[in-house]
Formats: sequence, C-alpha cells, structure tokens
Amino acid sequence: MKIVILAGGLGQRLWPLSRAKTPKHFLPLIGKSTLLQQTFRRLRRQIKASDIFIVTNKDHARLIRRQLPSLPKKNLIVEPRKKGTAGAIGLAAYRFAKENPEEVMISIAADHYIGNERSFLSSLATMGRVIRKKPEAVCLLGIKPSYPETGYGYIRAGAASRLLGNTKILKVEKFIEKPKLAVAQKLASSKHYYWNPSYFAWRVDRVQELFKKLAPDLHRCLLKTAAGRHSAYKKMKNQAIEYAVVEKLRENFFVIPARFGWADVGHWASVKEIRAKSSQDNVTLGVTHALDTKNSLIYNYSPALVTTIGVSDLLIVQTRQGTLVCHKDRAQDVKQIVENMSKNARFRKFF
Repeated sequence: MKIVILAGGLGQRLWPLSRAKTPKHFLPLIGKSTLLQQTFRRLRRQIKASDIFIVTNKDHARLIRRQLPSLPKKNLIVEPRKKGTAGAIGLAAYRFAKENPEEVMISIAADHYIGNERSFLSSLATMGRVIRKKPEAVCLLGIKPSYPETGYGYIRAGAASRLLGNTKILKVEKFIEKPKLAVAQKLASSKHYYWNPSYFAWRVDRVQELFKKLAPDLHRCLLKTAAGRHSAYKKMKNQAIEYAVVEKLRENFFVIPARFGWADVGHWASVKEIRAKSSQDNVTLGVTHALDTKNSLIYNYSPALVTTIGVSDLLIVQTRQGTLVCHKDRAQDVKQIVENMSKNARFRKFF
C-alpha cells in the first residue's frame, strides 16, 4: 500500500504568513515542526518511508527535500505544472500502475491537524482493508461535524455495509460542496452527514478505469505524461478530484466514519480553534500585549510589538511583509482579499 501526501496548495487564507514561496504546509503553525513534517512523522509511526510519496510542484521540491531528508528521492513526484488534486492523484496513480496495477493507494493532505494519531493510522489501515476486500471499491473517511463549517465539503452517508464484519462502513449517497451557513447548520446537526477531508483509497487500476470513463481528457493526458510527455500534463484542466471523478460515482463507494480529532488548517480561525483551550481564550505568539481582549488570535512574526485594547473575536497576524486584521467570522475571506490584491502590481511583492 502506498500513501500519497498532496503538498501543492497555496494556503492563501493564511496570508500574510503563507506565501507563494512558503505555503502553509511548510510552516510551523500548530507546533515547533511544520505541518508537512508532522504529517510525514505521523505516517512513519506505522508506515515505511519507502511507501510514502509526496506530490508537489517544481518550485517546492527543494524545500521538501530540506524539510524531509529521510524521504527517498524517488518518492518525490514533481508536477510539471500545478493541476489540482485530480492531476496530483492521477500523476501518482498512473506512475504506480506501471509497476503494479493492483497497488492500493491512499491520498491525504499535507496540512491537516490530527488529534489522535493512533486512531488516524488505524483508519488508514481500515481503508486499505476495504480495497483489498473489494478491489472495485472507492473508500474515503468521513469526520463527524462539530460545528457548521461552510468551508468544508460534506458527505451524505447511507446504508451500512458488511464488507469488514462489524466495522462501521457506510455507503456514500452524495456530496455537498461548501454550503451556505443555513445549510451547513442543518447538515452539521444531522446524523447522516460527515465532513469530507478528501482522504481517498482505491486500487490504481481502478483509478485509471474511472478516469478513462468519467474524465477521458484527463486520462489521455495522464497516459502521455506517464510515458514521459510532460507537455500533455501542462495542457490538462485544473480540477479537484471530487469534481472530476468522485462526485460522479454511483456504486462501490464507501465512507468510514472517523473520530480522531481533525481540522483542515485552512485559515487563521482554524489555527485559533486548534490551539485555544476554550472559546474565549486568546492565542498569542511573539511579542504581544493584550488588555481587555477576548477570543482572539494575535500572531506576531516581526520584531515590533503588537498591542490590543478592548477587542474580541479578531484574527491579527503581523509579519515583516504585511499585517492582517480580520474578524474571526470572515477568516474564509482572506483568500478573496489576497486574490484582489494580487491583481494590482503595487501589492504583488507582498505575496
């Protein structure tokens, strides 16, 4: 079984710390080591380094080798150009298929918080068992929502399956992508819905079969890329794996409910939630001083002092390149302001 870490995201919602040259998974956001290092070391508790692969782009390959010196050189898969999770997963799968078409592959993200590592690794092992038992299956993990998050996708689970005896495995009925708050509130309170962390398990010949049937243009490009024609990969559409393939599945599709404590470290509010002991606690880093300040994150990566007086529910991040001040309920919109500013030549040097 091969584990593939997807390390191609930009982390725009974590600006001004996360930037094009050093996206969020290369940063120590929730500990002394980086998110990528934490992900790799977590896997190494039970999985050989030779079975762990990383897909990234050429701009970050050297940084990954520096942060993960024990990763075999051949296990770093470099995209000719960034093409979304469909391209990244396909690139790895088509490479593995040349050596062993029956290889089981699980893809995970480089930038997630995991609370109970033992339970997480057990869930990955269960996913592998499902695919070995039913080679035509596609299996993913589902996280029970703890609040109505609008930045995650949701999975509706249906009837139980008896694939592995009493192990709880449910059939997938449908996906809902990043719902509005009113919808997210209903989904989070329903026993039928789970967050989608985008952890997928399947055999690599099944990946090829599904790409050929459901995303034929991607399939043709990936075949050419596997044969050494990297120009074909550059011409592919940039798509998420859910949109290109997974949401079109109608059978042999399963979800394993997991409870190991999970969060996508996707914006500053999620960093605050992970690190705070209670909802009203402040989370601080660097040289800061707060007076009558509640429920705020104040991260200072500069030598200057950051002070606050009489505020609450704020996300404040200061670096040498810029300063962000944002209400915690608008954390998702940091990406929007980054995209807006990137269109102006005056601001491009800050990204």
